[in-house]
Amino acid sequence: MMAWLEAHLTPEATKTTLYHAVRLLFRLYVASLLLAGTYSVFWLAEVAGLIPERLLSTIWVGIAIMGTIFLVLLITLFYTSNTR
Repeated sequence: MMAWLEAHLTPEATKTTLYHAVRLLFRLYVASLLLAGTYSVFWLAEVAGLIPERLLSTIWVGIAIMGTIFLVLLITLFYTSNTR
């Protein structure tokens, strides 16, 4: 991958592209850890009977709605930034 980048881009652009890729991968990794941790806490609370089932289903629906809204906004922002 780096050889292809080095052949087609300047060294500064290659280094910057690599930094941005690593930063993006790190953010995705941290987000996935937070998401998995949240899910496991909810799962443990459900198994322990600390959260009523009605409240738990409301939490899951809320998470799904927030994810959908975020995805719609993200797609819109992505296409808006690419048209400039």
